[in-house]
Amino acid sequence: MKETSVQAFTCDRLHTCCFTGHRSRDLPFGGDIRKQGMKCLASSLQLLIVEAIADGYTTFISGMSDGIDLLCAQLVMELAKSGRYGDIKLVCALPYREQFSEIVTTADKYKYSVVIDECDEKVIVSEKSDRDRYKKRNSFMVENSSRIIGVIKEKPFGSGTLQTINMAKRAGLEMKIISLEKNPHLYIDTDCGSEKQKALELLADDSLPI
Repeated sequence: MKETSVQAFTCDRLHTCCFTGHRSRDLPFGGDIRKQGMKCLASSLQLLIVEAIADGYTTFISGMSDGIDLLCAQLVMELAKSGRYGDIKLVCALPYREQFSEIVTTADKYKYSVVIDECDEKVIVSEKSDRDRYKKRNSFMVENSSRIIGVIKEKPFGSGTLQTINMAKRAGLEMKIISLEKNPHLYIDTDCGSEKQKALELLADDSLPI
């Protein structure tokens, strides 16, 4: 893993995709990947990443917060390690250098450490934890991407995810966004069919893209 400054970072924007989504606390079952709904969500995100690779995307940027950011980073790493999808690259865009300090659970701390150690490139957007650190990170990801993959949940006072999606819309990115409200089966902890089949059904409904 190499560390790069925002100023020195370069990529082929037309073939770069970024991620956005809520933290674990706002996901079905608190983001517990052992639950069927979260397994289906993870499968749907994996299919969207594979679709992006098939469309020629080779670089993926994760903001590395717990929840969707970290899950998508792991999925990219797994696909890269499989050797079936060519030379794909994971970039971790940290809002500030000490982001690790805000990761809560032991499991997420471990996942975060593994991803940071094994990613292709790490970009520190802000050295210190200033109030605009997440907005700056979100802007960095959008400015360097042409597609965005994410998960959105309606929240009464907005969210960083909504902010990023709005940035992406204004910048003309291709949107691949899963709405949690429009997919209530993601909140069901029963095996009502194969994960892949349910994921395909989710991707076929009108909630994607928004």
